[in-house]
Amino acid sequence: MRWAQVSVVTTHEGADLIGNILMELGAAGTEIDDPSLVNEYIDAGLWDYTDLPRAEDTDTVTVRAYLPEDERLEGSLLTLTARVEGLRRADARIGAGTISHTFVADEDWAETWKAYIHTEKIGQRIVVRPTWEEYTPAEDEIVIDLDPGAAFGTGAHATTAMCLRWLERLVSPQMRVYDVGCGSGILAIAASKLGAGEIIAMDYDPVAVTVADENIRANNVGNVTAIQSDLLAVCEGAEPAELITANIIADIIIRLFDQLDAHLAPGGVLLASGIIDDRIADVERAAAEHGYTVLDMTCEKEWAAMIIRRSADLEH
Repeated sequence: MRWAQVSVVTTHEGADLIGNILMELGAAGTEIDDPSLVNEYIDAGLWDYTDLPRAEDTDTVTVRAYLPEDERLEGSLLTLTARVEGLRRADARIGAGTISHTFVADEDWAETWKAYIHTEKIGQRIVVRPTWEEYTPAEDEIVIDLDPGAAFGTGAHATTAMCLRWLERLVSPQMRVYDVGCGSGILAIAASKLGAGEIIAMDYDPVAVTVADENIRANNVGNVTAIQSDLLAVCEGAEPAELITANIIADIIIRLFDQLDAHLAPGGVLLASGIIDDRIADVERAAAEHGYTVLDMTCEKEWAAMIIRRSADLEH
């Protein structure tokens, strides 16, 4: 399979906006080429040797992401163009907003990401390790073996890291967990290794489901199943879950509230992340309109993760 490496030339202010659009379109992660960071490293002497010249133009950055070359690609590129133009009409400072793309093969995509993904401890116990690196865990650590594959969610992004830290506090033995918009499957795998019972990981994107299934098998977590589904549709008629995770985007989380009552057990918790800071109020409003309360929230790098419960459950 080939992938489209999509690049958008923008500004520092526009980078997060463009990155968010790309993720909404199903991007397999994003990277930012920021010349000012290169200058900072040169000036700080953090490299023993470099022949890189100092960048002259530090106001322009390039956001890159990967989209699968399938029947949706053309529509995704048209949508990206329309959304970027929409930002321009709204007077967002996005700079040139120039969009281009090239194609890379699966193996080229994977090799590209090896330069960016390394073993990382997230929270108190969870360690995320790419399969090409060696790591000896401490006695209480939980190691998740994860290659970036083609789905968003390696633990490096703030939204995923916040969810992993929350899972260390929320997961109880044998609890039922639904992971909506599972991406790489990292949250479902973490929940399993933290002691949860039956876990269903679901994603609308079939590529994400395939990658999640591969990661599930690589981590030998037999109580996790990856299934294609539009939100919680696949759980219709199944027992409700004590914990539902949704590391997606604000608009999809708002849609999720319509299905939540039927699938969240009494006293259960929704862990919602992927919420850009200027959409926090929208999610809080939608929660209240559906009879839910945001109990707690963590914020990192302009993103928020929320702990949400039924308001009625709080009265008992």
